[in-house]
Amino acid sequence: MNQLKRLLPYVRPHRGAITLGLVCMVVSGAMDGIFLLLMERVLEPMLDSSAPAQERLYKLNLFTFVVLAVAALRALADCGQVYIMQRTGQRVLARLRSDLFAHFQDLSISFFERRRTGEVMSRMTNDLSALQTVLTLAIATTISAPIAVVTSVAYMGVKNWKLSLFVLFILPPVAFLINRAGRRTKQASAHLQTQIANLTNYLQEKMTAMRLIQTFGTKAQEIALFKTVNDAAYTSTMQPIRIQATLSPLIEFIGMAGVMLCLWFGAHDVVGGTMTAGALVTFLFAVHRAAMRAKALANLNLMFNSAEAAAARIWEIMDTPLEIRDSPHAIDLTGRDVRGHLAFDNVSFAYDGGPQVLHSISFEIKPGEVVALAGASGSGKSTIAALVPRLYDPTAGRVCLDSLDLREVALLSLRSHIGAVPQETTLFHGTIRDNIAYGRPDAAPEEVIEAARRANADDFIRAQPEGYETQIGERGGRLSGGQRQRIAIARALLRDPRILILDEATSSLDAESEVLVQDALGKLMEGRTTLIIAHRFSTILRADRILVLEQGRIAETGTHAELLQQQGIYNRLFQMQAFAASTEKNDGEEEIAVVE
Repeated sequence: MNQLKRLLPYVRPHRGAITLGLVCMVVSGAMDGIFLLLMERVLEPMLDSSAPAQERLYKLNLFTFVVLAVAALRALADCGQVYIMQRTGQRVLARLRSDLFAHFQDLSISFFERRRTGEVMSRMTNDLSALQTVLTLAIATTISAPIAVVTSVAYMGVKNWKLSLFVLFILPPVAFLINRAGRRTKQASAHLQTQIANLTNYLQEKMTAMRLIQTFGTKAQEIALFKTVNDAAYTSTMQPIRIQATLSPLIEFIGMAGVMLCLWFGAHDVVGGTMTAGALVTFLFAVHRAAMRAKALANLNLMFNSAEAAAARIWEIMDTPLEIRDSPHAIDLTGRDVRGHLAFDNVSFAYDGGPQVLHSISFEIKPGEVVALAGASGSGKSTIAALVPRLYDPTAGRVCLDSLDLREVALLSLRSHIGAVPQETTLFHGTIRDNIAYGRPDAAPEEVIEAARRANADDFIRAQPEGYETQIGERGGRLSGGQRQRIAIARALLRDPRILILDEATSSLDAESEVLVQDALGKLMEGRTTLIIAHRFSTILRADRILVLEQGRIAETGTHAELLQQQGIYNRLFQMQAFAASTEKNDGEEEIAVVE
């Protein structure tokens, strides 16, 4: 239960509500005890045939009235404790969910690269749902069920200690079964949560790739693959169900055997005159009540073991150390005049202890300067760009902004001065206005419109059915690639950063869209320190300086013209792209000729 004990800091702020819930539970348990006493007092004269009929009817009427009153009071107490405990559990769960989400924001990008998206989502959904039962239902049962068992057993012991011994003989085998089933349930639940995470990840991956699946016509293949994953989840789901399906009837059978033994011996006592029939009926009712509550405790043990496995997976995330964090004396750049002078000082980098991707890289980007990174795929261009906003920290050397080591700068204040336009634009489900204002949610409407106008996006936005309030769908699926890129540029313009990172921002656009985007990028780069990563040389041409990377090292440096004259790596890459472009153009002309 160590994993569940860690929930105590989340529960403590609700001590007052929990205390009130406990009072309601005690009242409910007390009403059960009163009901047992009433049963004995009324049943004895009612079952006594020698008593006058009028007296027996009076006892019956009084019993009915009092029982209804007790039942009403118990119903109020149960209503109060259920609402209070459910409300408390949901509030604890909501706070835990918020803390988990906040922790996700602080985890480094490498954490998400090592894990599948569906697995991470499963921690926020399935694992928290497993805890929900414990936080809402189980807490109440943990307190109310023992109260009911104790009051029932105490009543039985007072009334007939000999018969009570039969009930006590039942407890050891029941406790053994509960303990054994609990261990097996914990293991099965841990396996189940893993399989559910696999299923969630598979669904997330395939749903986002539905366009590709339908284009390739791989419906049968995907259905077959899903069946495998789904069957594994089904098998894992059935393991704890089989345990519970076996345990509950077995406990019920043992309880019934105890009741029948009590009835058999008790009937002999009634015949022998050592016990009244009313006392026996009440005793048997108390036994039944204790058995039902014991069964609830057995189910509760299974719940706790399932929740223990889920809690372990949640704390695994919460205990993940932050790889990128502020130093104790981090410098806050808020309100400071950031010039945007970037410097890489002998920087080396490797992903998760793997081979080095960058080897002793050193270069500077002066304020307002545009520097482009060129090179083949895997040469280290994107890694350099990722070091600027501290998505990673270098394994050796340092990256500086205005002579300050980035590791000594407050992370959020650093990133507030950085804007990015990636190759694959990330847009959120919502309106066009919301997506442009993502980095500045407090921006005035006219500022949003001005940013869109400068990004060459205002015209197509106004042509949408609801203009800036048009819903763009998940990941901006209702917009073209060029439109999405221009919204991303508008978002960066509105943020007004000192440092700009363009990561192959035009590599996937058609010629017409590229012209519009290039014009918008030109406006975006004005007066900003800009780092460009591009395969298309049309973007690199506007750079003040070009760094050519090869296998994680700077192989060449210069302007476009200077690098062409060197007849080196850059010239080779340029000639290859020029040849590919001319071939593509000739192929297009041939196709047109055929059509004509």
